[in-house]
Amino acid sequence: MTNESTERLTIGPHIVTFVPPDLLVLEFGVPLEVDNFSRVLDYMYRTGAERGPCKVLMDISRIRSVPRDIREAVRARKDASKNTAVVFVGAPFGVRVALEMIIAAIRILKPERPRYPFAFFDHKEDALAWLQSQPSTTASNHAA
Repeated sequence: MTNESTERLTIGPHIVTFVPPDLLVLEFGVPLEVDNFSRVLDYMYRTGAERGPCKVLMDISRIRSVPRDIREAVRARKDASKNTAVVFVGAPFGVRVALEMIIAAIRILKPERPRYPFAFFDHKEDALAWLQSQPSTTASNHAA
């Protein structure tokens, strides 16, 4: 039987919260370093594999840039996340551009990866409303 209570974990400056049945909230802090960032992604991927596809809210409001080693670490991952939708909250323009480029690169270089819708929002409330409107299971292989 799976524990159905909210779980909260701190990884370096980042806070990860799983809210049953399928919401994963990642609050990224600074500094954004590849080791802690990779541990957050490991948790996200493991949670999806163990509990089923998740809706993911990434609060990146404290991030001002995406270092090259982070971009490369995301593109180099061998595993695929099991998400139904992802929202990014608080992305400054430069970070949003970098994320869109990373997603586009993954879609081109790894077309076999499951795809899911993603969106950018300024406020968590709007992001949560959008996530709630998304299907809870991955129905297609046509987004990122």
